[in-house]
Formats: sequence, C-alpha cells, structure tokens
Amino acid sequence: MKMRRIPRWAIALLAVLGGCGGSAQSVPQGPPAEAPPNQLGALPYDPAKQAYTETRGVVEYLLGPGDVLDVVLRGVEMVREKVVVRSDGNISFSLVENVRAGGLTVSELDESLTNELRRFLRDPKLDVEVSEYHSRNISVHGAILSVNTAAGQKTGPGRYGLKGKLRVLEAILEAGGTTPDAQLDRVQLIRGDFSYRLDIQRVLNVGDASQNVVLQADDIIVVPGIARQSKKVIVLGEVRNPNVYVFSDDVSFLEAIGQAGGLTDSAIKNDIRVIRSADGVPQMFTINYEQLVKGQGLGKNVRLESNDVIYASRSFIGDVNDVIAKINPLLDLMLLPGTYGNIYTTQGSQWIRNGAPAANNPAVFTQPLPGTGKLAVPADSSRQGN
Repeated sequence: MKMRRIPRWAIALLAVLGGCGGSAQSVPQGPPAEAPPNQLGALPYDPAKQAYTETRGVVEYLLGPGDVLDVVLRGVEMVREKVVVRSDGNISFSLVENVRAGGLTVSELDESLTNELRRFLRDPKLDVEVSEYHSRNISVHGAILSVNTAAGQKTGPGRYGLKGKLRVLEAILEAGGTTPDAQLDRVQLIRGDFSYRLDIQRVLNVGDASQNVVLQADDIIVVPGIARQSKKVIVLGEVRNPNVYVFSDDVSFLEAIGQAGGLTDSAIKNDIRVIRSADGVPQMFTINYEQLVKGQGLGKNVRLESNDVIYASRSFIGDVNDVIAKINPLLDLMLLPGTYGNIYTTQGSQWIRNGAPAANNPAVFTQPLPGTGKLAVPADSSRQGN
C-alpha cells in the first residue's frame, strides 16, 4: 500500500511561489512520487466512522441514524414494523417511545427493547434485523461491472451502505466485481484528504492482507481500467500531486482527484472548479467535494472530457477569468522550457499561451488548429488568429 505525496523539491517551489498570486502552486514534471509503503496502522482512523464492534472475535454491526430495522413482536398476534433509526439515534416501536438504538449492536437493541416492553407485556419475544443500511456509506467507482442480479438489485459504480467490518476486496465484489480491463494492482483508496494506492492483485495472488484495508464511512474506492482512448486532465491547486494525468475514455471527477493524491487541508472543499471549452468558449462549474463524498449530489461526480482543468483553491475565487489568471503560472511550470506548450491529445494538438493574461484583457481560449478537436486551455487574446 502506497500513499501519494508531493516531492520535496516541489514543496520548495511551492514555498517560493506562495507569495505570488496567493494560491498559485508549482506542478511537478513527470509521474508523482510515491512514499514508501505504509503499514496498515498508518492510515488515519476515525472511531466515529467505524461501522462495527468486535468482541472476542465476534463482529457485530453498529446501528446508526438512517438504518431501517425489521422489528417483529411475537405473541398471540404478531406485530411487525419497519422502524427507522432517527437522527437523534432513537427509535419508537409498539408501546415504547425513544429507545436508544444508535451506537448499539442488534443484539443490544433487542435486549433493551425487550426490557422496555416488559413494562406492558409479559415475557415479550422480539426479533430485530437490519433491512437497509444507510447510516454509513462508502463509494466504489471506476472499472466496476454494472449488472442486474437475480434478486433484482443493480450493481455498478456508486454509493453503498457499509455493513459492518468490510474490506476493500469485499466492497468491490459487492458492487458487482470488476470489468476485464480493471487494474487491481493500482486501486486507489481515498480517505479524508489522502489517497492510498492498494495492490488488490496481491491479495488475490498471495493473500497479502495488508493491502485489503478495512473500510470506514465515507471511504472512496477507485478501480482504474486500462486506457482505451486516453484523455488528458489537468489537476491543479490544493491537491497533493498537481500534474497532467492520462485516463481512459471514461473518467470521473472523483477518479481524477484520487489520482492527484486527494485534496490538501488548505483546499476549500465546497468550491472546486472545473473548466472546459465548449466551441472555443470557456465554461466553468463548481463542485462541492464535501457533499459529494457524503453521497449528496452524486450527479456532480461529472464525467470529464479531455483537457478539462480541475482547480482546487485555498481562497474564494470568482469568475472563469479569475481562475484562468491563477492557473496560468501553474501551466508555465508544467510546460517549460518552451514559451508555448503543445499538449497532444487523441483529438489533435493545442497550444497553451504561458504567462499572466495581458492587463485589462479578459482571458480567452485559443482557436482550434486545423483538423483538431476541442481546446480547454487558456491563452491571451494576442495568440488568436495566428
């Protein structure tokens, strides 16, 4: 398992450039450096996000708000109810109100609820089961099979309930398994602000359990596929490894953030910008990363196009011209030594004008070269038409 960090020399460059342009950062050339493999205990751990408790080798799920329970009271007449754990962690059933459920196991809740019912009934018999898991969730993306199971359930990339002690490989299988082009030796686990590379192929080949990490709430698993038609995506700003990344022809926003090592602590996570060109006109939209990892607004996990620019800032930014003014110095560093950088894509070539935009001139996008595809990199207006 490897955690991705920015190289030391790049950190030095960032420090030098920190005083110029506020959030401007240097971009390392070549592949991002990877730290030595981390031990399992080195992963950040939040007890509040753990979905299970383990006593003498027995693992039990911990209930939480949003979970749906099937509660059956057996007696002369059977009473069956679907009960939702409320946001305060309590439930109500039959004759009793406000019984604590959050943080308890099913067996503990069964015992507690039975004791409450004894105030009204003689020797009550209860059955409690979890029918839907909603209190803690994980996300699985990338090269995952989308199929309809015999039980009528649909698998594929998306968000799944965390059902107790679940490891990465089990989560991938529950999500439908992988497509034939999946690269299991390069699985990314995004936890908090860090991205970890896991070799799940070693888990299958030699049983290396250190790579098969136990998951906690809000973890994101990304299984990359072999590139069939490459796309270049530029990830800049407050990410741990800003760079130009090459992806397959179907890549999402979260996958790109994961490949860039995750966001830094300084990033404004509810204001990540994506810039792309539509018929030569720059367009920009905002993604709330915090909501996305919590499963809110999953439609914002947009599919990226070649030459999209993702920019994470450490301060509020305004319109598209403001963002372009900030990222131009970063593009300079990526594309040195030339005055103009030529990024080649599967659609053709395009030119990036380096340096700050001309004074009092709005930043614009270059015109397409003959026979090329879309352009998604800024240039000043003096380059147009040349």
